[in-house]
Amino acid sequence: MEQLRALLLNNTTPIYFIDWCVFTALGMEEYIGNFQYICATDTFDGRHPNVFVPKSYHYDHSLSSKEILNSLLRNEEVRAHIKSRGKGKVLLWLLDEETERLAAELDLEICLPPVAVRRHWDNKANTNRLAEKAGVPCVPYVLSTVKDYAHLRAISGHLGERLVVQSPHGMSGMTTYFISDETDFEKHRSAITNGDEMKIMRRINCRSAGLEACITRRGVAVTPLLVELVGCPEIAVYKGGWCGNEFFPNAFADYIIQQARDYTVKMGEQLRQVGYTGYFEPDYLVDLDDGTLYLGEMNLRFSGFTPLINNTNQAHEDIPLLLLHLAEWLDIEYELDIEALNDKWIDQANLSPLSFLHCKNVDTTPAIPIPTGIYAMDPDGNLVFLRPATNPKSLGESHEIFWLSTAGKEARVERGNEFGALFIRERVTADGQHLTEKAKAWVAAVKRYAVEMEAVAT
Repeated sequence: MEQLRALLLNNTTPIYFIDWCVFTALGMEEYIGNFQYICATDTFDGRHPNVFVPKSYHYDHSLSSKEILNSLLRNEEVRAHIKSRGKGKVLLWLLDEETERLAAELDLEICLPPVAVRRHWDNKANTNRLAEKAGVPCVPYVLSTVKDYAHLRAISGHLGERLVVQSPHGMSGMTTYFISDETDFEKHRSAITNGDEMKIMRRINCRSAGLEACITRRGVAVTPLLVELVGCPEIAVYKGGWCGNEFFPNAFADYIIQQARDYTVKMGEQLRQVGYTGYFEPDYLVDLDDGTLYLGEMNLRFSGFTPLINNTNQAHEDIPLLLLHLAEWLDIEYELDIEALNDKWIDQANLSPLSFLHCKNVDTTPAIPIPTGIYAMDPDGNLVFLRPATNPKSLGESHEIFWLSTAGKEARVERGNEFGALFIRERVTADGQHLTEKAKAWVAAVKRYAVEMEAVAT
């Protein structure tokens, strides 16, 4: 472990993370030599030494991550900067075939399997097929195109009245539909009957969980199991939308924690057989009625969990998972006992709490982003800026938060837009579903601060 950390810290190959901001690879500059972020917007106001933002680039908050990424790779200032530093590697979050073409023009090797491979296997229907081969249980389901409501009921009769219908690809609940009757169906008819093969599941009373893993030459590394926050109305627009995570000891029963690890290793080895290596993130569902653990879905890339996982105490004390991923694309040899690492990470006594909330503007009142840094709350519940910071490692105790602005300094955050991530060294729910009063107070303080800043700006 120390050997690999030293090799990466002394790396001389130019390595980039390119995206609209540093979110996904937050804090990784402390572990990787010759590493830079190339971003569409500087959310640190010039205080981060590893962030390169082209002066000629106009950041458009309304564009998708893929559109922003590809426009950065076309930007002449970015291209000149990369070419001046020579052949390198690049870490990316969401990308497409155009990204692959642009990276090749710049002599950058993308540190991810090809887009076509990832798109095929993170298709929700194909994920279930892969799980069946691996012997990993899924919520009872059927895979089919849907013609109309009568057809949906005909093919899913064995699943009960309450259904969850998911499109092959989607993000944060935007393509997850909860169907109990024809009225529910009609709200989403066009999306469900568009000819795609849909995943149709029994709706269960469940608790969401997830973890990240990495298929390496030394085995499949598996992080601790996290509580996944879904649809919290204070910060999420969509009922099925992911909106953060809690990392703390004994979040689940021991058998659930062990099963999640075992199932993840099985999925990883099955993915290895189809030519996949590196990072992946399986979501799990714990049936609260009978305690069964099911695979929900899987992301074959970095995920919303990544900045939390790579900034926990186990990452600081052992190694961030992202470094294991990066090592698969670098010409380095290292020794590491993955089984021993997994054993340590599954030991709940080794975990210290760290949570984060992925905040979207759920109100109709516009806001503007507040500066990245460490904040406290005064006795009246108002947000108070304490000091600049570049990652959650700078956090003190639970009376402080690290706020990462993700919207861009000049953005106007409308309803549904994300405007930042709130990190805190404690739990943010008591039950994995509803925010604590303290967490609600933090969210309210952030929103109030942002709205006040917007009012001053206008």
